[in-house]
Amino acid sequence: MPEMTENETPMKKQHRKKNRETHNAVERHRKKKINAGINRIGELIPCSPALKQSKNMILDQAFKYITELKRQNDELLLNGGNNEQGFY
Repeated sequence: MPEMTENETPMKKQHRKKNRETHNAVERHRKKKINAGINRIGELIPCSPALKQSKNMILDQAFKYITELKRQNDELLLNGGNNEQGFY
């Protein structure tokens, strides 16, 4: 960002302030959407409801859970959907 000079007109200062405010509002909206998405993911993964989960914990647990689901799915596909454990 260019430095403000003493020669900058009030109009330029006002324009720069407006641009900064607009950018900050867009950034707040983006962060809000990201946080909402992470919270929705956190509701889907199995974990103890007593735990206060950070965003990092939610993403880490989601990765582990999805990886396990993929492994189980691949195993089912390899077995042709036949499960030898007797589930009826």
